[in-house]
Amino acid sequence: MSDKNIIRENVMATIQAALDENIINESDLRNMSINYKEGKEYEPEYIRAEMEQWYRNLGIEALIGRSFTLSLPYWTKTEIQEAAKNDEIIVCVPKGINRTILGKLFHFESWALEDSLITDTTEIEDFWFKTKISYEPERSDCTGRELTKVYIREEKLGMSLERYMVFSFRMYYLHHRFPDLKTKTWLLHGRYEKKAILIAGFDLEKKFSVHAWLSHFHSPKVGGRYVKIPDHLYV
Repeated sequence: MSDKNIIRENVMATIQAALDENIINESDLRNMSINYKEGKEYEPEYIRAEMEQWYRNLGIEALIGRSFTLSLPYWTKTEIQEAAKNDEIIVCVPKGINRTILGKLFHFESWALEDSLITDTTEIEDFWFKTKISYEPERSDCTGRELTKVYIREEKLGMSLERYMVFSFRMYYLHHRFPDLKTKTWLLHGRYEKKAILIAGFDLEKKFSVHAWLSHFHSPKVGGRYVKIPDHLYV
């Protein structure tokens, strides 16, 4: 056992003993947590550590058979604060973690998680991005082709299966509700059979649902979710 783990166990034992002896109570622990978080939630290191621990708590290390770490997000503290003001969520798709592993991690089931005809969009580096916190996509009734042109013009990227799964499960974790329960989102990063575009969301039983559409199809129930990285990375 490492020195860090020994220290952690000793600290946890001390806290538990203090709770048992009524020296401190659960309210004290909540206040301590709030005070620790206050002012730190916009720090890149806090964002990194919180999301890294989130993945660990979900059991990613057992799935991949090794220790798991995340790199620092590309965002500055100011950019993280701006994202929060704009109702945007910042998430990370870990490098080398493919859609099959993410499906097992989030307990999602779909034909698309194993189909070899879908473009491999596994991230080669930890991919931090922001997108709007919303339960329905934007620009509904746009075709995939139209939406691709819009995002290129606005210097935005598209969702992949991996990006969408992380976003949607993170929304469930933070807000206790999946997005796209009555809608679907175009996944513009990646293709099915080199020509079709995937759309994804959740069905009436809240099960993960993926379909392949041609890029000229459209529906008032299908829209887009942008993926944005910091402007300085485009330079």
